[in-house]
Amino acid sequence: MKTNEAVKRQLLSQAEEAIEGLLERMEEIQRGDLQNLEQCILEKILELGRRSMETVLGSEASEEPMAVPQEGACGHALKRAGEREKTVLTLMGPIVVKRAYYHCKEEKRAEGVPQRRCPGMIPFDEKWGLTRRQASPGVQRVVAKLAARLTFEEAADSMADLLPVSLSARQVGLLLQPIGAAFAQQENEQASHYVCQGSEKRRSEEEQQEEQGEALRRLYVEMDGVMARLRRGSVPMERPEEERAGDVYREIKVGAAFLGLPGRERSELVPGAVVDGCGPKAYVARQTTAEEFAPLVYALARQMGLLRAQQVVILGDGARWIWKLADEQFPRAVQIVDEYHAREHVWTVAREAFAAEPELRDAWATHVIELLGNGQIHQVVAAIECLPTLSPEAGKTKSVQDIEAEYFRHNAHRMQYPTFRAQGMHLGSGIAEAACKTVVSTRAKKSGMRWLPHGLATVLAVRSALLSNLFDQHWLAYSQRTS
Repeated sequence: MKTNEAVKRQLLSQAEEAIEGLLERMEEIQRGDLQNLEQCILEKILELGRRSMETVLGSEASEEPMAVPQEGACGHALKRAGEREKTVLTLMGPIVVKRAYYHCKEEKRAEGVPQRRCPGMIPFDEKWGLTRRQASPGVQRVVAKLAARLTFEEAADSMADLLPVSLSARQVGLLLQPIGAAFAQQENEQASHYVCQGSEKRRSEEEQQEEQGEALRRLYVEMDGVMARLRRGSVPMERPEEERAGDVYREIKVGAAFLGLPGRERSELVPGAVVDGCGPKAYVARQTTAEEFAPLVYALARQMGLLRAQQVVILGDGARWIWKLADEQFPRAVQIVDEYHAREHVWTVAREAFAAEPELRDAWATHVIELLGNGQIHQVVAAIECLPTLSPEAGKTKSVQDIEAEYFRHNAHRMQYPTFRAQGMHLGSGIAEAACKTVVSTRAKKSGMRWLPHGLATVLAVRSALLSNLFDQHWLAYSQRTS
C-alpha cells in the first residue's frame, strides 16, 4: 500500500516525538537498571505503533470515493449517512478508527406498508476484514495459539503480561471460536477431498504427483480414545445418564501418524534388528463416531506421505472400531495389537481364574505371556480354554474366560510379535496414548473442566494443528477466506 505525503510527514513527526519522549524518560533511569530501560523502550515502541496504526487507517478511511455498492443487502440504493468510530484491539493496544457509514436512500414507506429493514454497511470494514470483529488478525492469531495451550483465563493473563491487550476469559473463547471452527472445517474439507478421489476410477493427477515424491520407508498410524467431561444436556444422553445427576462423559477419538525412521536402538530379543525411530508426528482429535473419524485419519496419513510409504503399520489396542477403520481405510497395512494391552488381557484372565491363589496366578500369567511374546496365539487361546469353567458376571451372558479367548482368537494375526520384531517395528501404541494426553488431557481435562461440544471441538482443532506443526498452514487458509 502507498501512503501520501501528508501521512508520511505525520508518521515521521510521530516517530520524532516518540524518540524525544524516550530520551526524556531515559534520563530518569539509573545506569544498570536494565529492567526499567527495557520496559521504557517497549512502551514507547508500542505507543508509537498505536499512533501509527491510527494515522494510516484513519487516512485510508477518509479517502473518497471508496468502492461502495449501489445497493445494500435490502436491495435499496445507498447513501452516506455519516461516520462511526470503531475500537480495534491490536497487538500494540486498542486504536480508534472513524469510518464512513452507508444506508439506503429509500424514503419511508406509507403507513401500513411493510418496510424492509436495512442493516447498513461500512465499506472500510469490508475492505480491511473488520466486519463483526473487534480484534486485529495479529491479536486473533496470538490468542488462538495461547488458548490452545492454556486455559482461557491463563491465555488472557499471558496476553496482558506480554502486550497492552486486556481481554477476559470469555473474550478469549469468543475470539478462538471462529478460528477453531475454520480449522476443523479445513480438516473436513481435506478428508472429503480424499474421499472423492477414492471414489473415482482413475487416479488423480494430485495422487500421481504425491507418489512421485521421495519414497518413505514406513508410516505408522496409531489410534486410541480418551474420555472428556461434557456439560449435562449438551449431547444426547442415554437412560442411565438421565437417571443420575451430574455431567456426562464422551470419548474423544485421537489419531496420530508418524514416520518410522532408521533407529539406533537394537532389539533385545532379535539379534541384528534395529527398532524404528520416530519421525515427525501429526494428530487429529474429534468427539465423533468411528465412521466420521475414519476419513479424518486417512487424510492425516495422506498429509504425512501415505502414497509414498513403502509400508504402513496400524497400531492400536483391541477396540473393534480401530480395526474396522484400518480395514476400510488402509487395507494393505500391517495391523499390530499393542503388546502391553495384550498382556493386560492375559492378566485379566489370571486374576479371575486364580483369585484365591496368587502364586498359581503369577505362574500361569508368566507362562501365557511368554507364549504371547513368541506369537503362539493358538496356544494362548488353548491355555485360557483349558482353565476350569468360569461363570459370567452378574448381568452378563459371557464369562471373562470366553470374552478373552475370543479376543485373542480374533486378533491372532495382529499378534505375530516375533515377525514384527524382526522387521524393527514398534509393538506398542505409546504414541497414540501420549497423543491422548498431549492433545486432549493436558488441555481439556484439567481439574473441574467441563465443556460444551463446540467449545471442545474448537480447542482440539487448533491444538491438533499446533502440535502437528500445521498451524501456520491452517492460519493462512483461514486468513485468505476471511480477508
